[in-house]
Amino acid sequence: MLKFLKNMFASILFLLFNHSGTDVTAMVAMDSDTNSDLDYNVPEIWEARLRLDASKKSFWSALKGKEGSEKPIVEKTEFVNQAGDVIHIQVMSELYGPGRTGENTLRGYEDKLSTAQFDVTVDWLRKAVALTKKVKKEVNFDVLQQIRLRLSNWMARELDRQTFAQLLDNVSDTLYGGNATSSATLNDDDTFTTQELDKIKLALDRKGAIPLSVSRDSGQETYHYGVVISEVDEYNLRGDDRWLSAVQAAASRGDNNPIFTGRPVEWNGLLVYTLRGVKAANCVQGTPLRPETTVYGSLAADATTVTVGGAAVSNSGEEKQYTQFFSSSGTITIGSEEITYTGKTYRTFTGCTRGANSTTAAAHSNGDLVTQRNVSKVIAFGAEICAFAWGQQPKRVQDTDDYGFVTGIGIETLYGVKAIEDSAGNKPNYLVMECYSKNPGTI
Repeated sequence: MLKFLKNMFASILFLLFNHSGTDVTAMVAMDSDTNSDLDYNVPEIWEARLRLDASKKSFWSALKGKEGSEKPIVEKTEFVNQAGDVIHIQVMSELYGPGRTGENTLRGYEDKLSTAQFDVTVDWLRKAVALTKKVKKEVNFDVLQQIRLRLSNWMARELDRQTFAQLLDNVSDTLYGGNATSSATLNDDDTFTTQELDKIKLALDRKGAIPLSVSRDSGQETYHYGVVISEVDEYNLRGDDRWLSAVQAAASRGDNNPIFTGRPVEWNGLLVYTLRGVKAANCVQGTPLRPETTVYGSLAADATTVTVGGAAVSNSGEEKQYTQFFSSSGTITIGSEEITYTGKTYRTFTGCTRGANSTTAAAHSNGDLVTQRNVSKVIAFGAEICAFAWGQQPKRVQDTDDYGFVTGIGIETLYGVKAIEDSAGNKPNYLVMECYSKNPGTI
């Protein structure tokens, strides 16, 4: 009788929640007495909830729109068959040709509304999650909802990571904070302030970036753009007297003042957003705009490998990517020492040369902060900066192993992301600024 009631309850769950879903790949392995009721305990609404949760948690979620929406991220859904398939995304140019005056003939002098077609190649994105303890049938449904929550968190971070990687790769226009002329010349005087915001606004106006919006006051047009900065750059900006005075004067008093709420604030037509760092379970990573990690154990002054983050793990699926946002080769800073490296793993920098750039090699302690030369990047953007294509939206997949004793639940998707370029290979609607961004204190 008890088994009959369990099966009937599972059937009711299936009827209540069985709706169509979409695609992403992740796997959850569960040890169970049997998996006969698993399909009932994992209704298809699970896929839709995961997709919606991931979308809401993504940094760029509020800045996405369809073709022609003039949002920063142009998103298109088009079903394809396999990895390597191409999705076409169209963007429009402005009209700049002269008009005809008087009774002069217009035919033959039309200005063409030119379009750019971006071919975005989609590939699989998959993630596996393993449960190492035995899970009883009675709690399968609750456990899978927790899995969905964790996978949606992971997916939001992964989609953001790849979007930022595209935007920061091979940028044709790069500005520098203060009086610096290159990344190597950045120092304490080149932090992110209102002066840098003014420099960015002028640069976007002069390069002809498509604005997010245009306002008019007494016949005067103001173009509005967006800026995304790291939390350390936000700290430096909030210490700028010009910034504090302007926000205090313009914003409402009390709890709704952006100074206290942390909401985006507009300066000279620039809406300023902050990308928060990833710091969870002792996994210090910073952001794509400002990489961070910490020394693991101790580091001798003559060591040629720098180990960071945490202890090594045997299962590659459980590796925390402590060096994720750092370049594949480059220079790191620990204390006052700079160290060049030629390669990296998930928890080491390899091929290191100590005491680089006229600094002194020194021993470092467990937990000491590691940065990419205390340099941060700022992305200033208008409309149509990146194309995002879904070949298949996230979808649940299932597999079994060991004669059905271990059941796997996963998600998989086909998608692609690409920065929007003009015919000359330039990226016309956004730019990057590099600033000096030293950590103001301990983590």
